This record gives sequence, structure tokens and C-alpha cells, in this order.
Amino acid sequence: MKIKIAERHTGPSEALRSYVVEKTEALERFFDRIVSVDVVLSVEKERQIADFHAHLTNRKLISAREESGDMYASIDKAIDRLRRQLVKFKDQLHEVRDRGGAAETARSEEGETSGGQIIRTEAYFQKPMSPEEAALQLDAIEKDFLVFVDSESDQVAIIYHRRDGNFGLIEPRR
Repeated sequence: MKIKIAERHTGPSEALRSYVVEKTEALERFFDRIVSVDVVLSVEKERQIADFHAHLTNRKLISAREESGDMYASIDKAIDRLRRQLVKFKDQLHEVRDRGGAAETARSEEGETSGGQIIRTEAYFQKPMSPEEAALQLDAIEKDFLVFVDSESDQVAIIYHRRDGNFGLIEPRR
């Protein structure tokens, strides 16, 4: 994780910089997909302002800004707010993953009938494979389902994770 620290209207303080680095690196315990954190420490009259911007994977940005009479207190409050946002975001990711692709697919199909737009598509062409190979691929890519071409029948098939821990296979009728 990269940490950039900028100080405005204040002199450079090595103790303050090491405090910010220590507190910011501790955020990785709560969410491990932080790419970089930009920190701006500024002083405006009596206000000590700490402004944090955490850049996560998939271009997600989480920000926290706190001000008080003491710079260390501002940093602590901003880090605490950032930590709460990271935990909340991580919980949201787990909820989406736990719900599975079926609910999300149903929701996107409803959106299409009411004039919705396709937001994101992934197109990739794999070599034909057996259902056993597809199960291994599905575990490797950590997705909920995989669309593949069955090497035996040359038909498109779908393999997915079942709630009981097994795999489900959907094949077209002949």
C-alpha cells in the first residue's frame, strides 16, 4: 500500500508523518485491498484538518475528513471514520457474494425489461473443456458461475456453486 502525505500551511514533522504511516498501515487489518492512501494535513487558523482518501481495487474511493484543535486527534478521528467505512464496504461485498449470482441475475433481467441498461459485461472465450475442468476453473476464478463450451457435446453449459458446497451443471436440451 502506498501512502502519500502532504502538509499544507505547516512545517514538516517527522513524528507526525510516522504517526500517520503507523495508523494508516493498521487499516490493512480491516480491508486488504487498499491500493494507496492520500493524506493531506492542513492548518487553518485554529483548525487542524486531516483529510484521507483511500483508493481501493476496482477504482473505489473512500474518504474521511476530520478537524479539531489537535492534529493527532484529527488523525485519530479520520482513521476511525475510514476504518468504519472500510468495514461497511467489506460487509457489503460479502453480502453480494453470499446472495449469489442468481438474485443478481434476476434483478438485472427485471431492469432490462423496464428499459434498464447493461452496465458491465465480460466477454472471454475459453477452449472447450469438460465439466470437471470447468469446476476447477470456477474455483480458480472465484466467481459464482462459469459459462463454458462442453468439449463432449460442443454445447454451451453453465457450472455454478450450490449452497451445499457441490457444483450444479446446466446443459441445454438437445
